[in-house]
Amino acid sequence: MIPRVIFGLNTTKKAVFIAETRGAGKAFAVGRVRRVPFQLLQVSDLAGLLDNLSAIFDHAPKRGNCSVAILKCSGGRFSSALEAIKAEAVAELAAFQQGLPVIEVRPQSLKKALGCATDQKWRERARQMFNKNAAREFWSKGLDGAISAAYKVAADGEK
Repeated sequence: MIPRVIFGLNTTKKAVFIAETRGAGKAFAVGRVRRVPFQLLQVSDLAGLLDNLSAIFDHAPKRGNCSVAILKCSGGRFSSALEAIKAEAVAELAAFQQGLPVIEVRPQSLKKALGCATDQKWRERARQMFNKNAAREFWSKGLDGAISAAYKVAADGEK
C-alpha cells in the first residue's frame, strides 16, 4: 500500500509554506518542503499564486491517498495579516480544483497534538520534533506550522 501523502500548508504575509509528508506516528516523515513567495499588490497576483499552488498540487498522487492540511489563520485581537488570509483562501481553492480534500487545522489544537509540556509552546515542540540538530537549514515559523498541521492530520487519521 502506498503511504498517505499529506501536504501541510501554512500561509504568512509574504509566503505559502508547503511540506509534503508521508506516514504517521513514528513513521511520519517530511519529504520536500517549499516556500512559495508572493506579493498581493493587484488582482492578477492572486491568479499567479493560484497558478503556482495548482502546479504543485497537480503532481500529487490522485488515488485517494492525498490530502491538504491547512493551518488556519488566526482571527481576533492577534489576527493574521490580510495577505496571509487571502493566500489561505487561494490555497484552499487550488486544492479544491485539483480534487484534493482540505482539512483545516486550528493553531490551538497543535499543543495537544504535538504532546507539548504544560508550559511549552507548540512552535518550540515542533522544532524539537522536526528539526533536530538544525538539520533543516531554512527552518521558520512558516515551515513549522506547515509540518505541524500535516503531523496532526496524520495522527488523527491513525485513530
